[in-house]
Amino acid sequence: MTEDAVTAILRSALSLEDDFAFSDATRLQEIPNLDSLGQVRLMMEIEQFVGDRLSMDEMIAIESVGNIRELLAAKGKLPS
Repeated sequence: MTEDAVTAILRSALSLEDDFAFSDATRLQEIPNLDSLGQVRLMMEIEQFVGDRLSMDEMIAIESVGNIRELLAAKGKLPS
């Protein structure tokens, strides 16, 4: 896979164009297609990737792309 897991999750959940660039500092509200349905799809993609349900606290803590990366690392799904 040429893109990292976080990028793949975001592109899949939000149907982002390949040329949309973001970094760990990008806040979720800055991402196109992140309406309420997009938020649900994003959480579902993350849960599918980690193989477990997210707690409400974990969901609320996701405010940026970097927060997704930190969550996946904490769950042992990415190198920390």
